[in-house]
Amino acid sequence: MKKLIIAITCAAVGLLAGCTTYEPPEKIKSATATLNRYTPEYVREANKALTESNHPDAERLTGIGQRLETAIDSLDRWANETNTEVTP
Repeated sequence: MKKLIIAITCAAVGLLAGCTTYEPPEKIKSATATLNRYTPEYVREANKALTESNHPDAERLTGIGQRLETAIDSLDRWANETNTEVTP
């Protein structure tokens, strides 16, 4: 899970750093929209399973899932904006 978060973060940073005036291809827009549509449900289900199983790292893993959800949402909003200029 940690490697996945790092990979997604690196990809997002790379996209944002190098693409401030570049409009993403339609496949990227579609993929991020689809991912953003389903990520909240997956995170909810994973968090519920962590809680119900009394996993020893439940709190930390729940936080990672929530940050992943936030990152995917941000990437989706960036990819699907009509004005692709990134603002800090």
